[in-house]
Amino acid sequence: MRTTQIAYFSGTGNSLAIATRLAARLGGELTSIAPAAGRPRVDLDADVLGIVFPVYYASLPNVVRRFAERLEGAENTYVFGVATYGGAVGESLAALRRIIERSIGGPFAGFGVHMPQNAFRKPWEDKARIYRRARLRVEWIARRVEARAAGGFYENMPLQLLLAPVQPWLRRMTARHLEAISGTPSGLGIEALIPLADQSFAATGRCTGCGTCVRVCPVGNIELVERRPVWQHRCENCLACVNWCPENAIEGGPASSGYRYRHPEVTVRDIAGQRGAEFPASDEDPL
Repeated sequence: MRTTQIAYFSGTGNSLAIATRLAARLGGELTSIAPAAGRPRVDLDADVLGIVFPVYYASLPNVVRRFAERLEGAENTYVFGVATYGGAVGESLAALRRIIERSIGGPFAGFGVHMPQNAFRKPWEDKARIYRRARLRVEWIARRVEARAAGGFYENMPLQLLLAPVQPWLRRMTARHLEAISGTPSGLGIEALIPLADQSFAATGRCTGCGTCVRVCPVGNIELVERRPVWQHRCENCLACVNWCPENAIEGGPASSGYRYRHPEVTVRDIAGQRGAEFPASDEDPL
């Protein structure tokens, strides 16, 4: 019997919503990337593996990169990546394909799904329309996966081609931005700077010490000290702590603009469940 596994990483719910729909459509098992990425090796026992993730700084989140690098399994496993993005796929799917080729080989397909921006406000965005198009895109992806299609399948190829020549410049600008918000001297690469970006986050006086930020952090990067969050510099920049705080009490980095976003089909408990965290039993949802 052929088995399908859909592995996901999500901060504000976009990727989790897409992964959930894909798992239901393909009859697959939904699993979280974050706990597996901390293991020395990730044993793959599925015939089909889907990896669903958000695009960060035009590439892969660090935790997804670690997960893919530690995969071990049969060379004929069909792997597909689904990048959710607010602007463009960037180099994320190409980077994932290169890692998969090194780790387990085999056929690979890459798909992009446009979702609402979760780091800053786009006043012109029609979120309802984007969600409708994303549902149709999931069905289209599922059919390609069932056919074992291989290659890259982008929604906005003209923009992808337009951005390709300026990718090195964009990465240099990104590195300078991360250096500025983390207070880190220059010389480190983007992947090394991202975990330090949490130095720009702080809890305001609205913080009640409820611990939601601790529970929703997919990589366990936050601790409560005297009922105040303290970041441990293992950040993924997923902004879960910022966007799921019930008091909007966390500021810094992109949060300085005041913009907050959560996918409407995903709950705070869903995000916390990504690494097995639970909320105390209550009749009310924390948000």
